[in-house]
Amino acid sequence: MFGRTSTSALLAGAVIALSSTMYSAQAAIPDNFDEQLEQVNLAKSNPVAQEIQQALSKKHRRQNFHAKREAAAAKLFYENRSFQPAWILKGKLSTSALSVMETLQSADKEGLHAADYPVPAAGFNADGKATPEQIAEAELELTHSILKYAEDAQAGRVSPYAISEDITLRPERPDPIEALTSIAHSVAPAKTLAAFNPPHPEYKALKKQLAELREHTENGSLEKQVVIPAGKVLKVGVKSSRVAVLRERLSVPTVESQMNVYTQDLAYAVEAFQAANGLHPDGAVGPRTLLALNGRVSGDPINDVIANMERWRWMPRELGETHLRVNIPEFMVRLNMDGFVLYETRVVVGKRSNKTPVFSDKMQHVIVNPYWNVPYSIASKELLPELRASNPQSYLQKGNYEIVYGGKIVDPRRVNWDAVTFKQIRIRQRPGRGNALGKIKFMFPNKHNVYLHDTPSKSLFNRSERAFSHGCVRVQNPFEFADALMATQNTMTGNYIRSLVGKKQTQVNLQRDIPVHISYFTAFVDEAGKLQRRPDIYGHNQATIDALNL
Repeated sequence: MFGRTSTSALLAGAVIALSSTMYSAQAAIPDNFDEQLEQVNLAKSNPVAQEIQQALSKKHRRQNFHAKREAAAAKLFYENRSFQPAWILKGKLSTSALSVMETLQSADKEGLHAADYPVPAAGFNADGKATPEQIAEAELELTHSILKYAEDAQAGRVSPYAISEDITLRPERPDPIEALTSIAHSVAPAKTLAAFNPPHPEYKALKKQLAELREHTENGSLEKQVVIPAGKVLKVGVKSSRVAVLRERLSVPTVESQMNVYTQDLAYAVEAFQAANGLHPDGAVGPRTLLALNGRVSGDPINDVIANMERWRWMPRELGETHLRVNIPEFMVRLNMDGFVLYETRVVVGKRSNKTPVFSDKMQHVIVNPYWNVPYSIASKELLPELRASNPQSYLQKGNYEIVYGGKIVDPRRVNWDAVTFKQIRIRQRPGRGNALGKIKFMFPNKHNVYLHDTPSKSLFNRSERAFSHGCVRVQNPFEFADALMATQNTMTGNYIRSLVGKKQTQVNLQRDIPVHISYFTAFVDEAGKLQRRPDIYGHNQATIDALNL
């Protein structure tokens, strides 16, 4: 009796356990199990799909991050389509594939390198003898080239940070799955792929210039540059053989006896050249004007244009309907709205030892009658030696400075200047006379602690090259600039800003933030459609050319 009961109990337990196991297994089956099973069967029934699946399952240990990201995206893309080809139908390249291939092979027109995006031959498998493995290889080659082109076109071939730590733009890379899917499903896949290139009009203008430069180079019609020898400043009344060369350069004819004489008509031509090239129009040929006349930068202008097209890929794709853009090599700031320049003025940027950083942010407020909190580096390297070598109290009084410790103003006589550091105390300049920031500063809070501001050093704006600041951007006509900015707001006016001058420090918050882009373009196209080039003051352009192996 005991034995039979024990056996029955064991059998019952086994049935229950088996039932539980079957229930657990059934519960673990995903909702789309039938769909997944169908995809697996579909892949198994297509030899090309099997080859694609097998190729994507291979692991490559030495791939970098971007290559691994691309491989993972391709695998997921094909998993979602049961590993069926996207570009090759019935063993032949589809119409979509051929159009996409044309875009890839025309990559040089976008300043890219077509050889970086290999594609199958247009007549691939025309005889129908390609094996499933060869078809899969051609399919994946095209897919990988599409992915690489989309990423290079949108985010650039070079990382901004690899050029300089002062460039903190972070271009947005396309999502590879979204990129592949959008191109594969597009009714105009070639246009969809090409659209990953920058949408900015400035980029498109450079692209047009690139085509023209290449055409002139190929047919030998590229204008040969007349080089003017270096020497003393040329101005009205000067006699020199260099003047004859200058006349040839600017196409200013004269009688034989006046060929070497710097006459007034030549000065007028120089003034026009200077004005058109962002130089101070004084009619004299000094070092800066000579540099401009001789082509501004050495090397191939084609490489210069390509490098600048690359830097447009780093810029935000949406600059803002209303936005500010400082172009460092041009020493200019412009307020743009709906594609038009509302206002522009000269600026002073950071010197080579204190480069103005390249980045984008948003202007949120302006400060009238600002205090200048002297940066630690300036206070330590420039002010502290002066303070120790003189009477600190009179030096601070003369410069309109005050000492702050723990949020309170401190009598400079209480400070041990031989032992103190500016990590312990802070020095700031009061609003008013001689303030380094002038009467107003325009704030877009950022990690660089860089902003636009007024300055008491007005004479620097008459210079052609204006790289003199410690990194911030000085504005020539700050209250005209403020008038233009306030015109973009709802109810604020420039007159209100002016009414605050001379009083206490006042912060005025903007009703609408304004995107600010501190950019670095040594080549651009002016309103007349002419290519303009500027000296590479920080070396960013040459570094880009080198990184692109141009």
